Formats: sequence, C-alpha cells, structure tokens
Amino acid sequence: MRNKISAIFILVAMFMVLVTGCKKTEGGGNMPEALKGDLTSIIGTIYEKAKVDLSLGNTPIDLTNKDMVKYNMGLDDASKVKEAVVSEAMIGSQAYSLVLARVNNAADAEAVAKDMLNGIDQRKWICVMADDLQIVTYNDLIMLVMVDSNLKDAVTSQQVADAFKEMCGTDFDLKLSK
Repeated sequence: MRNKISAIFILVAMFMVLVTGCKKTEGGGNMPEALKGDLTSIIGTIYEKAKVDLSLGNTPIDLTNKDMVKYNMGLDDASKVKEAVVSEAMIGSQAYSLVLARVNNAADAEAVAKDMLNGIDQRKWICVMADDLQIVTYNDLIMLVMVDSNLKDAVTSQQVADAFKEMCGTDFDLKLSK
C-alpha cells in the first residue's frame, strides 16, 4: 500500500512539473531576457538585427484613445492590451508601420492578433499603401508589421519578422499575413 501511495505521489508531482513547465506566462517565465524589457527597447533590437534602412520614430500608443488604437492597431477595443508602441517612417509618403503590443494575458494574443489583422487599414497613409503585412505572436507579445513592397530595398515584413523570431529563439505561436 505504501509503495502505491508513493508511486501515485511521484506521478502527480511529475504531471504538475510538466504542466507548469510548459505553461505560457505573461511577460516573463520562459520568455527570453531580450523580450522582457520595455517595448521600445525590443523594437530597437529588432531594427539592429533587421537593418531597416528608413528614418523611424517610436511612439507609445495611448490605449485610452480609441481613434489612435484603431488607426495604429486596427482594434476597436484595447481592453486586452497592456501596452503598445508604434514605429513608423518619419517621412509620411513611406508606408511602413511596426506595432509591438503586450497583452494582459498570453491566452488572448491569438484573438487580439486576428482582430488586428481584420481591422488594420493598410491604406492609412495619404498616397501609399502597405501591401506586405505580417502579424506574429509570441507568448504575450504581438507584432504587426506592414510595409509598401516598393520599399523592399529598405525593408520587408519578412526581414522584421525574422529579426523578431531570432529574439524569440523559437518559432512564433501564430503567424498571420495578407
């Protein structure tokens, strides 16, 4: 009887280790150190790796401003988003936008990413359109990158996604594109 109880206890303990060891955590836990910092720093590291050849500026997105949330993220509701930063070309006629967002709960990342894909306006600039778009998720992070394919000598969405993937150290949880 004692051996059966010990064996059951060991099996339960092993199961708990497996379940908690693989669980996604919000903003930490199994996240690589490079992805635990502030979003602007993460974007800076992405650009170092991707070698983006555009003059860019980063701006935190005010999640209480519905117009800015819709314009930059394509979302009607930012209640599941903890923080977000947009990085765009300083020259308005260059259709380039990268949004890096951290959701409150990693379990919501897929749904938020799909809402972003369905809501983002790829023609938000006056005379140009971003026809090269990818949205990827990793843990509690979502990255939307869209660019005019005419800028392919300066940057592509794939270059940016590859740089972010390198930082993640593994494949994305979800990849979406248009």
